[in-house]
Amino acid sequence: MKNTNVTVELLKLEKLLNKVGDLVITNSMMAQSIENLPSSDEKKSLIEKITLLQRHIVELQDYATDIRMIKFESMGEIYTSYLNDITPKDKSIKLKIVGGETKVDKSLIEQLDDLIKMLISNAVSYGIETKQERIQKEKNEEATIRLIVSQLNGQISFSIEDDGEHIEEELDNLEIIKEEITKLNGDLEIAKNQNGSIYTMIVPLTHSILDGLNIKIGDSLFILPTSSIVESIQPTKEMIKYVGDGTSQLLMLRNEFIPIIKLYEYFNITAKAKKLEDGILIIVKSNEQKAAFLIDEFLQQQQVVLKAIETNFKKIQSVAGATVRGDGSIGLIIDVKTILEAH
Repeated sequence: MKNTNVTVELLKLEKLLNKVGDLVITNSMMAQSIENLPSSDEKKSLIEKITLLQRHIVELQDYATDIRMIKFESMGEIYTSYLNDITPKDKSIKLKIVGGETKVDKSLIEQLDDLIKMLISNAVSYGIETKQERIQKEKNEEATIRLIVSQLNGQISFSIEDDGEHIEEELDNLEIIKEEITKLNGDLEIAKNQNGSIYTMIVPLTHSILDGLNIKIGDSLFILPTSSIVESIQPTKEMIKYVGDGTSQLLMLRNEFIPIIKLYEYFNITAKAKKLEDGILIIVKSNEQKAAFLIDEFLQQQQVVLKAIETNFKKIQSVAGATVRGDGSIGLIIDVKTILEAH
């Protein structure tokens, strides 16, 4: 059987996805122009055609995105070889990959490769005991480092878990890892359990095209990634509970208490609905955190092209990026994760 694989430069794939992004924006502009036309049979026909074009663009984006994706298990040999190279003779360590079926963007792996290796190196140097020490502790002479990959809610996590002793001191290169993860709008989480240490890097997926819900607060429009949305409700007074001195409010939804965040206060803008029962609460989630965003109304859902603001301006807190709307205006995409962590 002939080999049907071809090698493509990552830069060319980046250009292809960027061009698909341009098509999304152009299609959105055309749809907006058609929407502004007076009602007629011709307008109805144009709407059908633009809807078909949008479907083709979505399929093209899926194909282009899939080309960039690899199963993480294909990286197993690389990290196993790296582990073997840095393991001293007085230690015995094996690498186990969990979640190897998870598909990961090639460019994201390139950005995280050095950081993953740093965390493996830390586990070898500081976490894993020598064979003799492990025997004395009645542990298996061969230690295990687990590289766990999982994907949820538009984010992907890479955990390096060892079954060695607890690390008490701050590692030399931990600050470097934190800085690099922050540049990717991600987080580094450190946890201990009875078996050892777990270092988890959580970063957004690098897809530049996402589904967004247009929301309105006063006269301001924002875009909320649909991957973060759980549900939306029109709250009643009975669903609102007050805590502390009465200024903090919680939403009681199906026996679950969810903190309420008034986005008009968060962004310091004037809203139409200041009473909770006059507005809409959108339940959002990031990792295990939930919150209810108070907004005035939500509008249509659409595909948007995510562009980094800091490229041409500067990083704005609580804003994941920007996009070009169908009318040519700039739309700000809300960073749900940052808002929930700051609350």
